[in-house]
Amino acid sequence: MSNPSRVNLILVAAIAAVALTALSGCDPKPENVAIPTASPPASPEPSVVPDKTQPPGPDGLPANPAAGQPTGQSTGQPPPQSPSWPSPEDCVSYNPGSVTVKYEAGSYTVSDGSKVVVRVYGQQGETTGQQALALAQRFSRHCYIGRNNNRSEDRNAYVFDYWRDPSGNTPSIVDQDEICSDYDRNNLTVEDMGNGYGWRVKDHDHVLHLFDNQTDARNGKLVLAKYHQICSIGDNDDGQDVATFGL
Repeated sequence: MSNPSRVNLILVAAIAAVALTALSGCDPKPENVAIPTASPPASPEPSVVPDKTQPPGPDGLPANPAAGQPTGQSTGQPPPQSPSWPSPEDCVSYNPGSVTVKYEAGSYTVSDGSKVVVRVYGQQGETTGQQALALAQRFSRHCYIGRNNNRSEDRNAYVFDYWRDPSGNTPSIVDQDEICSDYDRNNLTVEDMGNGYGWRVKDHDHVLHLFDNQTDARNGKLVLAKYHQICSIGDNDDGQDVATFGL
């Protein structure tokens, strides 16, 4: 028969061993276990701030490419227009209803009171004076290119004149066909004659007029491109004043 005290000790030891084994398998905080962490939020894409100092394009965005608009976009502004007449102009305004003509010392002078409208040279009794008078009656402004040139020789040959502001009156110019010549206004060229002789505007080999400098020549071409005939009143064999006009 076993000893009761010894049996009890064995049972107590067995229970204690079982308890220790259970406790060793239940670690509430195991080591070396990765704890997942939340990823930081993605940074937003940088936004383009329109440059309000730049003029907007047609889609409302600035025209400056650095401010976000692609290159090549139109600003919506119309291109500058080319001038239709020389600027500034050198003109004499007058009343075409009150002009008169007078011959004196080899020249015909058309005047509005004390204001000289045009002067041309010719012989007394010729139709030159009546031609100049009829021309002045058709307009109310006589304009010049190169009137202030400083040439010592043939100065008047480098003065080109044209007429503006039609009066509504169209008196006949006597022998008009004899004083006018045709040209192709789509074939005009500006040419430097070199050696200080100035510039000229011509249609192929047809020289239409001489000019003192390039600016005057380009202005002359601008006027001549409006017509297809150039006409000349007066005798300029000695480089004297003549009246030119276009038709």
